[in-house]
This record gives sequence, C-alpha cells and structure tokens, in this order.
Amino acid sequence: MAHFNEINTTAQGNTKRLQKSIPDTMKSFKDLQDAAYAPGALDKKTKEFAALSYAIADKCEGCIGNHVNKLIKLGASRDEIAEIAGVAIVMGGGPGSVYGGKALQAYDDAMENQ
Repeated sequence: MAHFNEINTTAQGNTKRLQKSIPDTMKSFKDLQDAAYAPGALDKKTKEFAALSYAIADKCEGCIGNHVNKLIKLGASRDEIAEIAGVAIVMGGGPGSVYGGKALQAYDDAMENQ
C-alpha cells in the first residue's frame, strides 16, 4: 500500500514544479481555490469534506492526502472521515470503497507523525 506521507511529499513537489514552470496558471488556480474555499453559506470544513468525497470518487491519492491533512487541521475526526468515505462509496460504488479506505489510511498515516 502507498504511504500517504510519501504521496503528499511527491504531490507537493510536483505542484512546486508546475509553479516554477507555469506560474501564472498556478497562481490563477490558487486564486480559484482560495475563492472556492472561502467561508460563505458553507464553512471551510464542510467544503473540505465535499472535496474529499470527490477525491475518493475520482481516485486521486494526492488529493485524498491533501484534503485529509486539511481536515485534520480543521478538527475532523477519523469517524467523520469514515462517514464521508461512506458517502463517496454510494456515489462511486465499488471503487469508492477502495479509495474510501485510502482516506482512512491517509488519516492514520498523518496521525502517526503527530
């Protein structure tokens, strides 16, 4: 199984490569993220749960690790991660159950290093 700390490190390194190669595009993407995650009708934690659900359904391990880490900082519990994985399973069927487990693995990996 992939270790999510390594996946996160690799994903962050790849993002930095893109930031150096296409800085205007990546700045625009960051601005879009900042606008989408700004508190409004939904708080930041709710928006991160939505992003995690999509990351699980879309099978993006780097995204799973990133959003789990953000959710941990926002106070999310392992049980909350498990429940959002359940929602992703409903939306993504069998593949959602595999990648929902990866979200819990990412949480467990992250908590080992705290």
